[in-house]
Amino acid sequence: SNPSGHQDKSIREKVCNLLTQYSACDGVDLDTDVLFAIGANVYGFEVKKKSVPDIAAATAKPPDVIIDFEYMKVFMKEVFLSYGVPEDRAETCSDVLIEADKRGIDSHGLGRLKPIYCDRIDAGILSPSMPIDVINETETTALIDGNLGMGLYIGPHCMNMAIEKAKKYGVGFVACKNSTHYGIAGYYATMASDAGCIGFTGTNARPSIAPTFGVEPMLGTNPLVFGIPTHDDFPFVIDCATSVNQRGKIERYAREGKETPRGAVIDNEGIERTDTEGILRDMVLGKCALTPLGGAGDAMGGYKGYGWATTVELLCTALQSGPFGDDICGVDRATGKPKPMPLGHFF
Repeated sequence: SNPSGHQDKSIREKVCNLLTQYSACDGVDLDTDVLFAIGANVYGFEVKKKSVPDIAAATAKPPDVIIDFEYMKVFMKEVFLSYGVPEDRAETCSDVLIEADKRGIDSHGLGRLKPIYCDRIDAGILSPSMPIDVINETETTALIDGNLGMGLYIGPHCMNMAIEKAKKYGVGFVACKNSTHYGIAGYYATMASDAGCIGFTGTNARPSIAPTFGVEPMLGTNPLVFGIPTHDDFPFVIDCATSVNQRGKIERYAREGKETPRGAVIDNEGIERTDTEGILRDMVLGKCALTPLGGAGDAMGGYKGYGWATTVELLCTALQSGPFGDDICGVDRATGKPKPMPLGHFF
């Protein structure tokens, strides 16, 4: 196969073996090193170039892993059980959270299990299970004290009371004090619409929204939510905050490594911020705020979002004699340590 090369087969094999070893050394260039040219022409050495790694394949994003909703729900329930939440309440809590993921509201589902519930229980500012007390009650109304238990089971309890009263007397209204984060508000409006009622609910939250022409966070994201039965297979439900954006969405941007859209956040200097990690840090310190629906100022009607946020704040505090402002910010401004956030809801 190499008539012009060396005739001694044993010598050819010996040289080829030596060249093979040499070719494996770092820094050896198979294309320019003259030894390989001689080896190929005289000894029949076959130059086998080192394989070049496929950089695109090596750096390609792995395919997304699809996890079944039921698996996620069972996982969250097991977590709640491990924290001491009773079986029935753990089932309810996990159902509220998984409903958010099913509806595509990623900011309020599994992604909030650790930071909103587990971390707060660990910090001692949220109780895994507390009694639900009825402070006052009439045929059509009730005032409930959640005793700083999990809003995820307090909320369904209150809406069930409102539905039962509405079914019996035509209308039911339940106010709640000393509750905590209760997940997506649309869950409760849908409870009512599924029962054939018109449902509405709202909750206050730690101060995040700056008033129109203001920069200091004064109001929560305070959703005002309605659920109305229809003749279709699904109800009409509107579930949204009274701010352009809300903290859960910004937390999601952080997980995804994205910037926050301009116009959603304003800092103490009146600058619109987009640096997601910095926003989350400064929101805890009260150095920046979310803008109300319509944005900062009045050019796009920001006073409307401010007005609706204030309406929800009033319904969540005045009827319950509940706290608001810095009293529900979750952080002791003097020490920086976490503190309970006694929220109010209405159903």
